[in-house]
Amino acid sequence: MMCSNVKLFTGLVALAAALVAAPAARAAAVDVKVELPNIRTIQTNTVGEGKTDDIYLLVTGVANGAAVTKQFPEGKTWKASSKAPAVTEKSPLTIWEGKLDEGQFIALTVAAFAGDKIDDAKRKDYFEKKAASDKKVEALAAAKIADAKAAEALRLALNKQNVAFFKAIGDIFPKRKGDNYVGAFDVIVTNIGGKVVKRLMPTGLLSGEHFGVGVKQYSKLKYTRENVLIQDKKGQWYEMQLEPWGENDQSARVKMTEVEMVGDVRTVTDYLVDVKIAAAGKPLVFEFAGEVNPVKSIVHNYWEWAE
Repeated sequence: MMCSNVKLFTGLVALAAALVAAPAARAAAVDVKVELPNIRTIQTNTVGEGKTDDIYLLVTGVANGAAVTKQFPEGKTWKASSKAPAVTEKSPLTIWEGKLDEGQFIALTVAAFAGDKIDDAKRKDYFEKKAASDKKVEALAAAKIADAKAAEALRLALNKQNVAFFKAIGDIFPKRKGDNYVGAFDVIVTNIGGKVVKRLMPTGLLSGEHFGVGVKQYSKLKYTRENVLIQDKKGQWYEMQLEPWGENDQSARVKMTEVEMVGDVRTVTDYLVDVKIAAAGKPLVFEFAGEVNPVKSIVHNYWEWAE
C-alpha cells in the first residue's frame, strides 16, 4: 500500500511540474469588424444653401503589426449634403475587418476631408508624414498589448501625437474652402487574454474654445444642436438633435465641427460620423468616459472617449 501511495505522490508531483513548465494556453483569435454605419453632413464646408461637399476619409495606423494607409472611397470622393449623406446604414462602410490574436491590436486614425478633387501628391505626403508620426505606435505593436496599462499607454501616445499632427495639417493641405480637413478620431481594439477591449477617441479641440460661438475646430463625443436632418419612413425631413450614442449604445457618434471666418462671413462645417465595433459577429456596447460639462449645457457637454 505504501508503495502505491509513493507512486501516486510521485506521479502527482511530476504532473504538477509538467503543468508549471508548460506554456500557458493561448486565447483564441477573435474576429473583429470596425464599420461606419453613417456619415452625416449637418452643414457643408462648401458655402451656400443647397451646396454639396466632395468628401473622403484617410485611414492610417497599424493593424496586427502591419502599417495601414487607405482612402475611402478608393481613388474618388463621395458627394455629401444634409439630405444626401455620404454613408448610410443601408450600406455601412467597413474600415477594417480581420482576426486579432492575443496581444494583437489595431490602432487606426480616421481623418475626414472635404475637397473637390484628390491631389495624389498631397495624399502621398500625408501618408508619409502620418507614418512618421505613428512610429511610437508601431513600436508598441512589436511588443504587443498584454494588459490594460499597455493599452492606456497606446491610447495616450496616439492621441498626443495626433493633436500635434492635425494642428499642423495646413502644412499638407493649405487652408482654403473646398479643400479642407474636417476632423479625426482614433479607433483602438485589443485582444487581451481573449477579451476584446476597445477605445474610441476623438482628436479633441485643435483651436478656439471648448464652448461658445467663436472660431474653433474640434472632434468630440457630444450632443448635436437641433439641426440634423433626419428622413422618416414617409420621406419627410425633420431637424433633430442627436445624442453621441446610437441605438442600444451599439455605436458612438463623433461630431466634427469647424467654425471660421471667411472674409466677413462666419461659416460652419459640421459632420457626424457613427462608429460600430463587432467582435465574434456581435456588436459591442459603448460606455462614455471623461465627461466634461463646462457651462452646464447639453450642447456643450462632451466626453473624452468611449470604450
